[in-house]
Amino acid sequence: SGDHNVSSPPPLSEMGKADAGRYRRQKRELKESQYNEIRDSFDLFDTDGVGTIQSKDLVVLLRALGSEPSKLEIKRFLSEVDASNSGTIDFEGYLQIVLDKLAERPTMDQVHKAFRMFSLGDNATGEITFDRLKEIAEQIGETISDEELHEMIMEADTSGTGIIRNEDFVRIVMSRHRAA
Repeated sequence: SGDHNVSSPPPLSEMGKADAGRYRRQKRELKESQYNEIRDSFDLFDTDGVGTIQSKDLVVLLRALGSEPSKLEIKRFLSEVDASNSGTIDFEGYLQIVLDKLAERPTMDQVHKAFRMFSLGDNATGEITFDRLKEIAEQIGETISDEELHEMIMEADTSGTGIIRNEDFVRIVMSRHRAA
């Protein structure tokens, strides 16, 4: 129930019918807060307010969103959203790129590495406890209430121990990134 218009297809002549449908579905499924966050990140670089950003700013924007795009990936994105090679990207093109990045499914190796990183606090038990989850939230600057942290653990914990194990973590992460 967002305020944004989700019915117009992106102005991308190169986009195939299946890709256009997937893009519209992903756009529709965005929460309003996610859409606003993406819009805000775009607006920071649209300094003159004309509705476009410079292609060269794309790397910085993607890094700010937690992605480390390769040169090849950047080239591919630009060929998709700046087919005329104007050096600018409009919001719809930027949104398409962000949605593509959000939809990427992590590899099992990446998920296991992330779990090891999260679980290796001071105690290095190979598990994520409430205290460790709270510590992680603080380290990344997130203000999450104890109640929300307990809810996160309850959602992930299949053994009822109040601890997130590797298999719990894998199940949650992979369920959030189902293949399109």
